[in-house]
Amino acid sequence: MRIEWIDAFLATVETASLTKASEQLNLTQPALSKQIRTLEGDVGAELFVRSTTGVTLTKAGEQLLPAAKTIRNEWNEVKKAIAMEQGLKGIAIGAWPSVATSYLPKKLAFTNRSDYSLRISHSYVELLSFLKEGKIDVALFDNTGIDHPFFSTFLFAEGFRLYVHKDHPIYGIRENVYFEDIKDEEFLMLLETCDARRLIEKEFENLGATLNISSEIEFGHSILGFIEARIGISILPDIFAERLSADLRAIPIENFDVKRKVSIMARDEKVGRKVLAMIR
Repeated sequence: MRIEWIDAFLATVETASLTKASEQLNLTQPALSKQIRTLEGDVGAELFVRSTTGVTLTKAGEQLLPAAKTIRNEWNEVKKAIAMEQGLKGIAIGAWPSVATSYLPKKLAFTNRSDYSLRISHSYVELLSFLKEGKIDVALFDNTGIDHPFFSTFLFAEGFRLYVHKDHPIYGIRENVYFEDIKDEEFLMLLETCDARRLIEKEFENLGATLNISSEIEFGHSILGFIEARIGISILPDIFAERLSADLRAIPIENFDVKRKVSIMARDEKVGRKVLAMIR
């Protein structure tokens, strides 16, 4: 049994789709299917019931699931321990402001901050350029649909929410909203070079609507400041809901299923895997 077979199995369970799991793992669907079939051969049983609507676990798959989670968690802990011993000395990491302020500090709290440098940009275009020019060793952003020559592996996925002031006359008291409710609103929005903006626009297009923008603002936390001052509403990734002001609300959007899939990219695969072990 190989750990990538376990990763393929768990990603398929989590997404209930071979297509979505292959996208999450940056694999072709045939490559993912081969890993699943190989795992099934190793355990001697089919693990999924495949249909036109997705996949569900067989009884054997349900039996394997808790053990597979344990194997992956223990493997990640071992890799983290080894990576901690080696440290991040001399490594330059590039990330969006949201990831740099909300995700990385928790993951790297046990490391020596002076060992590594952190370069922040709101633009995936700029982060990719930094990688190409050697200004950073590792970058964290959604590279879905972006051609590049670097080592890349999935890190985490997050959805999007509607951000409003708690006293907003329409949405302030809502526990959730439907896309149809908000599709004609005007939104404060991140710049077009931000991957989140790109994903939001694409999902509006997929749903037969046009994203109406009242103003473009460079940073997500600045957008939250405008909303707190009762100037507009926005759609932003889930990560901005952490440590949200008491005057703001982050409301789930029904029928708006797009996900931002944050990956780690690295000029050198060994460096990428070392950082991955410490922040996953």
